[in-house]
Amino acid sequence: MAAPVSAAADGARVGRAPERPSMLPVGRLAEAALLAGVLALAVAVRLPGLADPTDLSDEGIRGVQLRLLAAGFKPVSEIYASQGPLSLWLFYPLTALLGPDIVVGRLTAVLASLLALGASAVLARSLAGPLAGIATGLVLAVSPVFLENSRLAFVEQPSLAPTALGLALLVRYRQAGGRGWLIGSVVLLAVGTLAKPMAAVAGFGALVLILAPPAASAGERARSWPARLTDLGIYTTVGLAVCALAIVAIGPQVVYEQVVAYRVGARAARGWDMLANGQIVAQELQRDSLGVWLAALLGGVVTLVRRPPLGIAVLAWTVGAAGALLVYSPLWPKHVTYLLPPLAILAGTGFAEVARLGFGSRAPVQLAAGGVAGVAALIVLAQAPGLAAETRSIVYRHAGSDMRRYADDLAIVQAAAGPDQFVVVDDAYLAMVTGRLVPPPLADLSISRIGARALSADQAIADTRRFDARVLVLTDDHLGGVQRYLTWADREYVLVKGYVQRRPNRYRRVYVAPGVDLTAARAAMLGSLAQQTDVTLGPALLLGYDLESRTIKTGSRVDLTLMLEATQDRAPEHALITRLRDASGDTAWEGQWKIGEGSQELHTWKSGQWQVQTMRLLVDDVPPGEYTLTIGLPRPNAGPARVTARAGAEALPSREELSLGDVTVLR
Repeated sequence: MAAPVSAAADGARVGRAPERPSMLPVGRLAEAALLAGVLALAVAVRLPGLADPTDLSDEGIRGVQLRLLAAGFKPVSEIYASQGPLSLWLFYPLTALLGPDIVVGRLTAVLASLLALGASAVLARSLAGPLAGIATGLVLAVSPVFLENSRLAFVEQPSLAPTALGLALLVRYRQAGGRGWLIGSVVLLAVGTLAKPMAAVAGFGALVLILAPPAASAGERARSWPARLTDLGIYTTVGLAVCALAIVAIGPQVVYEQVVAYRVGARAARGWDMLANGQIVAQELQRDSLGVWLAALLGGVVTLVRRPPLGIAVLAWTVGAAGALLVYSPLWPKHVTYLLPPLAILAGTGFAEVARLGFGSRAPVQLAAGGVAGVAALIVLAQAPGLAAETRSIVYRHAGSDMRRYADDLAIVQAAAGPDQFVVVDDAYLAMVTGRLVPPPLADLSISRIGARALSADQAIADTRRFDARVLVLTDDHLGGVQRYLTWADREYVLVKGYVQRRPNRYRRVYVAPGVDLTAARAAMLGSLAQQTDVTLGPALLLGYDLESRTIKTGSRVDLTLMLEATQDRAPEHALITRLRDASGDTAWEGQWKIGEGSQELHTWKSGQWQVQTMRLLVDDVPPGEYTLTIGLPRPNAGPARVTARAGAEALPSREELSLGDVTVLR
């Protein structure tokens, strides 16, 4: 596998890579076996737990989009898709074959990551031999950043894979000729760019591969300068033509609004800070072994010394990707994925220098390079346990608590709307989990889109009406933060559940369209409460309640959920008082709340109208001890409403408060 001594020495003197003789059949079998092992490892860490929930907004958006795609709506022209005009089309083949489940979207990302891994390994092998290809594949198989984004239904991997394959086709063109390889390369690069524009960073490498002089040692054919310039002209023309055709087919105006104007607005809203971007990139790369990046540094130095055309192309790809990450806004950790393939190729090139310790000359430069590569490999081995732990945390990640907190919202949506009906749910993951359709223009209600003002209140109102949305679930930092839309929803829809504290549940409201039969939703809400009751509190019935915990630390918060139903039309205004009373009956703590939310408070309800309300009680400055939690409904300037408890709770002797049981306050 190694070059003869004299050839290696000559290569070191003139600053070019020594020629590599053909591998023996045994060597090829060993290489194939190792590559198969790397592929098996890559698959093994990508498939387990693929169906587990993640609570990630971007995945929720993808799930909503895929469901709309399966329902016959067109990407971009109908389904809002800000990532790129072809972003959803790359998910379409598996979606059409297996259905629009989010697991299918994740499988698309898995397959794309394996293609990107394979293309990167091929490029590394062409650059520095079989060992470099194997090492590159191994780095990408287990790299935490690359792995994490290989298991999620994000656009990054599906857009990255075509560009990496495009560069591999360019290498083939340099070796074998035939402009079919050249055309195939630019089409793939254009597809990746149209899926997500950041994938275009591979174009820096493509430019070098087209214009760089041939390397005879790599078996590349001779190409004159006019021929290379002609190739560049063909490459540019075909690439622009593919992009233009896609944009014209979808509609230039809508592409501009969803991709260009959105990015400009998001950048203006979020701002840009190169230092902050650099910190994000550094933090993500630190998740991998220091030995990998030492090997990548060595690979970069070796490439600069020897200057093979493919090596310079990989360096250009690396620099282009790093530069794009530094200037991009808003930058998220997932974007660092675009930097991983070229860095992994450089790392593979660096690790390959280990082989030179056993073959070739004993020149100091060769020994130094091999020694650094050996140290890098030892560092990787030493940090392997930490890397394995990081891999396990990615493979067996646990979703946050959002879905537990949103269980009631989900029950209301599923009770009030059928699978083929539309709802507006501005928490994307919850929208996906409902199994209902979302108006296509409202498929993405992310903070970035709202913050960029890429969606006006009038547009949101018009689309909600056009698709006859039966349920609205609005949160404060998404569509619920658009006051005009919230006011309209409060006027046109019936509020059935409200959360009156922003943290940690976030302020949100759940509305149902007038005329929707709420029988099933009412039953679902009653069934979700820990304690069902039959209590009259003045003009309202307490149907049930739920207390998050009966053990409270002083200074902490606890959820209290009440389900109230009006017993008369437009009752006089009442307040809700919550108290902690000690053993002697004295008040140790008190809180006051409105009954209802927005313009739909109790005094606006019709008889039989109900609402579920969750309050976040801050139990502060209360001495440790045993207390009784009570509620009452006083009417301003008219005194408390009378309490009649028939089942599920007990009225205090005064008949002015209802006991919800004992609680313990701890220090």
